[in-house]
Amino acid sequence: MKVIPVQNSMKQQVYSPKLGNKPVSKAVKFPTDIAVGALIGSLMIYKTSRLNVKDCSHYLKSLASGVSEMLGEKINPKSLSCVMDKAEFVSEILKLKKQNYIYTPENIKNFGFMADFHMHTTHSDGNISVGKLLDEISEYGNKLFARTGKKFMFSITDHDSVAGVKEALGIIAKSPEKFRNVRFIPGVELSFSHKAPKSSNPCEISEVLAFGFDPFKLSKHMDALQLKRVQTIDNMFSEIKKALPLTNFDKKEMLRTYNMNENCLMMNSHWAVNNYAQAKHAITIQASRHGQDSSKLFEEIIMPLNVKDRTLWHLKEKHVLDNDIGEAIQINNIRRKYQPHMVNNTLILNNENSFENLIDLFKGENVTMAFAHPYFTAEKFNFPVKVMNSFIHKSKGLIELSEAYHQAYPGNVSMSKVEEINEYLKQLIKIGGSDNHKAKYII
Repeated sequence: MKVIPVQNSMKQQVYSPKLGNKPVSKAVKFPTDIAVGALIGSLMIYKTSRLNVKDCSHYLKSLASGVSEMLGEKINPKSLSCVMDKAEFVSEILKLKKQNYIYTPENIKNFGFMADFHMHTTHSDGNISVGKLLDEISEYGNKLFARTGKKFMFSITDHDSVAGVKEALGIIAKSPEKFRNVRFIPGVELSFSHKAPKSSNPCEISEVLAFGFDPFKLSKHMDALQLKRVQTIDNMFSEIKKALPLTNFDKKEMLRTYNMNENCLMMNSHWAVNNYAQAKHAITIQASRHGQDSSKLFEEIIMPLNVKDRTLWHLKEKHVLDNDIGEAIQINNIRRKYQPHMVNNTLILNNENSFENLIDLFKGENVTMAFAHPYFTAEKFNFPVKVMNSFIHKSKGLIELSEAYHQAYPGNVSMSKVEEINEYLKQLIKIGGSDNHKAKYII
C-alpha cells in the first residue's frame, strides 16, 4: 500500500528557482488547518503501522520460527516479507490474465510472463536445485520490475514434499534484499487415489495444488507418506524375491532405471516395482536361453530406451524378447496386493492419500487449493462435471482455484477438450503454471 505524502494530498507546490514558480506565501494557520494536518498525519501513521503488522503477521512469524529452528539462528519475520499469505495471494491472482502465465521464450523476453504457481525441483522429480531456481527468478524479477513495475509471483510445488519450500524460505531469509522484486507463496502438489470408472485399474491418481500452508507443520505428514512408500517398495521386493529366487532383483537398479528420487518417492511407486520386476525377470529368462549375462543384457536392452518405455510391454511390442516370454503372474499378484484397490466398495490404501485425507490435513488452516492440470483429472471419469463438483463440495471450501492455464499439456491433448473442462470449472479462480522439471527455468 502506498502512503501519499501530505504535500501531494493537499495539492501544494514547493517553490523551486529552477521551476520559476513563486514561493507560497506564509499564511496564518487556523485551528482547522492544524486539525486537518493532524488527521492526515494520523492516517499516515495508521497506514504505516498496518503495513508493519502485515509484514510481521502471524503467518510470517510462524514461518520465521520454523526457519529459525531449521537454520539454528534467530530469523526476523521481516526477512520473509516477500512471502505471501493466502489472502494476499488470492488478491494478487485476481489481477492476473492468461497472458501472464504463458511460459514461452517470447513472452518471457517481452516480460508478459509474470506468475508461475506450478514447478518442481530436485527435491522431487525436477532437475533444478532450489538455489539455482531462486537465482534465476530473482534476476528475472528485477528485470520485470524495472520494465513493468510488477513483481514476479511464484510457488515451488514439489510432489508430496515441502523440503524445497523449506529450503527456499531459508535462502530468502538469509538474503531478503535479493528477493525484493518477487512474491513467493509456499506450495505443494499433492496426489490422491480415487475410483476410476474409465480405467482398466480399479483406482487412479489425481493431483491438487495447495498454497499458503506452514511447511514446517506439513512436513511430518509428508515424511510419514514417504515412509509408507519406502515400506511398500521394500515389502514388494521381499515378496518378489521369494516368489522368483532365480532372478537378481536389485532396488538400487530399479531406482536408477526409472530416475527415481530415493528421498522423495513418487505416487504409483508400486507400478515402478512391477514394471522393473517384469522386465528384469523376462530379460533374465532371455539371457539364460542364449547363454548371456542377465545384468549386462538388462543394461543393453533397457537403458537406451526412454524411461516411459522401460517396460515388458514395450519390449514385447518391439519384439525384443522371445515370443513365448510373458508376464510373471506372481509379480502381478504382489502388485495388486499393494496398489490402491477396492474391497466391498471401500478404498484400501497402502502408500497413497485419499482426497479426504488431504482435506483433513488443512483443517482449521488458512489454505487454498487448486485442481492441478484439471483435464488430467476429469478425463478419468465418465461424468467429469458431476465428479469435479463433488470434489469441490468435499473440499469444504478449500478448492477455490483451478490451473486453467496449465502450460505443460502434451501435444496429443486436445486443447478444445481442455477448454471444455475449464468451462466446467469457471466458478473457480484461474491460475497457471509451467510445471517445469528442467534444469533451467528462465528460457
